[in-house]
Amino acid sequence: MPPIPQFVAEIKFHFEEHGEDRRRNFVFDETLHRRVPMRMDGVDGLNTVGMWVDSAAVFEKDEVAVVRCVVIAPELFVDVVIPGVRFKLWDGGFFASGKVIERIDAGWQEAQGQ
Repeated sequence: MPPIPQFVAEIKFHFEEHGEDRRRNFVFDETLHRRVPMRMDGVDGLNTVGMWVDSAAVFEKDEVAVVRCVVIAPELFVDVVIPGVRFKLWDGGFFASGKVIERIDAGWQEAQGQ
């Protein structure tokens, strides 16, 4: 069972920094979960985010996904994650842009052991 999400985000896949020689899709398999580095406005560097979807899917360029997210280092994000904050996903280059559409306070409380 996935953890309580800390936020919900909308992601648009663009693969701008991936050359034509690279795979240009993003797969959520039957586990419905992926972890990737993320750079969020207001947070230094790349940090890992876990993302969950409702059903397995393959996303191509210009497609949009809505994902539930949990960050690995919540102390870096707790004061930053609010609706409208933007971020990018990275895998050897930035391949998608995202925007927080909902903050879920219960997910932050779970991360802090409350």
